[in-house]
Amino acid sequence: MAMLPKIYSRSSTIKDAISTLKQGKIVLMHDMDDRENETDMVIAAQNVTPDHIRRMRKDAGGLICVAMRFDTARKLGLPYMSDVLQIAGEKYPHLLELINSQASYGRSTFSISVNHRRTFTGITDLDRALTIKKIARLCDFAIQGLDDVEYRFASNFRAPGHVQLLIASDGLISNRVGHTELSVYLAQLAGLTPVTVICEMLDDRSHRSLPPKSAQDYAKIHGIPFIEGYEVASYYKIQMRGKT
Repeated sequence: MAMLPKIYSRSSTIKDAISTLKQGKIVLMHDMDDRENETDMVIAAQNVTPDHIRRMRKDAGGLICVAMRFDTARKLGLPYMSDVLQIAGEKYPHLLELINSQASYGRSTFSISVNHRRTFTGITDLDRALTIKKIARLCDFAIQGLDDVEYRFASNFRAPGHVQLLIASDGLISNRVGHTELSVYLAQLAGLTPVTVICEMLDDRSHRSLPPKSAQDYAKIHGIPFIEGYEVASYYKIQMRGKT
């Protein structure tokens, strides 16, 4: 019985975040103190607008990325960037050293960067929002099992571009607990296409990541849910135990 209040607390926090995502709004998510210790703005990719992109680049300031599930990326024929470098390393051996220099928190989820073919430069709020919504739509097609999604991806996008793609680890939170996996799982819980837009919040004063307390203050001022990554990870574990 002593565990119930903690579980209910996590559920209510997650439900608030899920409700916000369903409304097409931004959620703040802090990963963990002993990991990146960063807070990201998160929104479901299918709901992104140019104004969301504007807010992310002005109020967050980090790299605006699109995260998707591992199986979805495979259906689209998308590789991890480390795999691309591995192949390129056969011709340019020095690139192999880049792969061996992984971040302290584990393997990077970076894939390629793209622009939709209907964009101009690709960097404007309008262009990035268009690219992201088209990615979300194509990911939805892939999840539904359309056979020609690889061709559709190649014919509708160009690379390199201004929208960075991320591929969650196979098994999501079971294998890696980063913003990529946490945000995709949250969108999945919300019944949305499990593709998210994430952007790190940076601090103008220290020139580092925005401290979690400052991110919480921002969330309170703007009426945005603030959720801890460990809450999502704990909820995931509870759900997995319930299926066994």
